[in-house]
Amino acid sequence: MHPQAVSLHFENRVRVSGEVLQGHVQLNAALALQDGIEHVRVKLRGSIYVEITKHGTSGVGENRQRRSSTERRRIEVVRADASLWTQGIGPETGVLSLPFQFHLPVGLPPSFHCSVTDSKGIISYAIEVVADRPGIFKVNRRIASVFSLVPPATPQDLVFQQSLLQGWSGDWKAVIHEDKVRRGIWGDYSIVKTKLVMPALAAFPMSTVFSFRIHITTETKPVKHTDGPEAKKKPLFPAPPMNFSQLQLTLVRNVHFRTGRRHSHAGETVLLVGETGESPRSATRAMEADPPEWIPSGKDKGIWRRTVHMQSAMCLSVPPTSNTEILSWDYAFRFCVPFPGIGNDVQSDSAVWIVPGFACPPTQPFTRGPDYADIPPQGPPPSLDLPPAYWAGEHHDWDSER
Repeated sequence: MHPQAVSLHFENRVRVSGEVLQGHVQLNAALALQDGIEHVRVKLRGSIYVEITKHGTSGVGENRQRRSSTERRRIEVVRADASLWTQGIGPETGVLSLPFQFHLPVGLPPSFHCSVTDSKGIISYAIEVVADRPGIFKVNRRIASVFSLVPPATPQDLVFQQSLLQGWSGDWKAVIHEDKVRRGIWGDYSIVKTKLVMPALAAFPMSTVFSFRIHITTETKPVKHTDGPEAKKKPLFPAPPMNFSQLQLTLVRNVHFRTGRRHSHAGETVLLVGETGESPRSATRAMEADPPEWIPSGKDKGIWRRTVHMQSAMCLSVPPTSNTEILSWDYAFRFCVPFPGIGNDVQSDSAVWIVPGFACPPTQPFTRGPDYADIPPQGPPPSLDLPPAYWAGEHHDWDSER
């Protein structure tokens, strides 16, 4: 679109369904007439898009060929249009500020994007300005602005959030796991016990920091007392991790795609805490190790027990758990402690429900003057992590013919 004829002014921040979108289009009327623009309108669109590809073969022998077919389905969740200016009706000189507003329905699903080998699922929203240029050889001018959205928090969600923001003082819940490991394929087993401790909440509000604790206990196979942890240069197996970067704590997303006749499932890691030593928005980590404990188990043997304690914090700025007709997803924490040897990684999964963390902002007055500006809500704006592919709007339904 001619950059001096029409421009869109719309603050691209995370929106909450139920709020009123406001913005304005700036129109240079004289330049618009020169460019053949006869009408300016603005559109709000939101849709759920799913794509599933199946692969197979046909024919036999030398005629055998690999084939693939793709099935797609789209559901429109919001659609609204507004006319802003028409040649011959509105002013035709000067620079005009054309305000618009749309009321977002309350029940909209959150923005989302997942693309794996054979499946894609996107929930996207956009504001689009269309400047109509009638004529056989003319193309309409367009400006599109993709934005992200989350559902409004319920009163219970906000209670959870406030409890975390004020410093959690309630009960804690623990995910406890125990597994056997051994250095080789023969011999006695050693024991590893892990405990992931988090606030005892039914759901965790997105974009809210919360603390968690990790306890790891290792017990050696039966050994002599003289074979203590410090007796040899080579540490007794299994040695507990002494650094947060040795752990793998991830947030895993399970995505379900559905079209008319097909369905598929994919799992993806969306947040990594540990391993690289990085933790998004984490608090300062703390690590403490108990003195090794000798536990006799026989005449001249016993086990060495060693325990480490770690503490940190995380923030889940991901689309909240959601379920729609054709696209749904949920989350789980995957806690893994790697140990040397084949099959010795100790891993446990625990489901986690993620809910919205922001209430719908109050409606702002709709200003029609030339100094109109989009007024952000009070307090920090919502935060939502989405991949760059979401903002490209590749699979958004731009509705080019209407």
